[in-house]
Amino acid sequence: MEKNLESEKIYGVRRLINKLLQAIAKSSLLSGKIRARLQSYRGVKFNNVSTVFLGEDVIIDGVCPQNVTIGDRCLIAAGTRIVTHFMDTERLSDHPDYHFRFYQGKVVIEEDVFIGFNCVIAKPVIIGKGAVIGANVVITKNVPPGSIMVNAIAENINEKVVKHP
Repeated sequence: MEKNLESEKIYGVRRLINKLLQAIAKSSLLSGKIRARLQSYRGVKFNNVSTVFLGEDVIIDGVCPQNVTIGDRCLIAAGTRIVTHFMDTERLSDHPDYHFRFYQGKVVIEEDVFIGFNCVIAKPVIIGKGAVIGANVVITKNVPPGSIMVNAIAENINEKVVKHP
């Protein structure tokens, strides 16, 4: 019993530090490179943190930041939210206190990705190399490499663009 209480204290301290780092990383007073470095201290995985830019008010999962991986030369604009845990509303839980089942997955953002203002990236997804995500897009499915995603329903317009020789 005593060991369990001690682990709860450690978890509580770790969670508090995580929240403080997240709050500092959201600040507009810091450079995008420093914001990325603070997120790496929280557990977010970077291939090379010095090549990534995070805009102000970017929130990366508060529950499982270690489930997010960001590749080289990525730019994530202000207001973006990256969430790795989600709720299954179709299969209800048998637990008397919890009505819904919660799951966690991994979010992988590959190299050379641009994510526009106020995007939401949720569920386990992979955003392919060189993808461009427009402003205010919600991503809940994998994004192929080189895609250009726009609109609230995340429509890939790169497939529709006719390329002239």
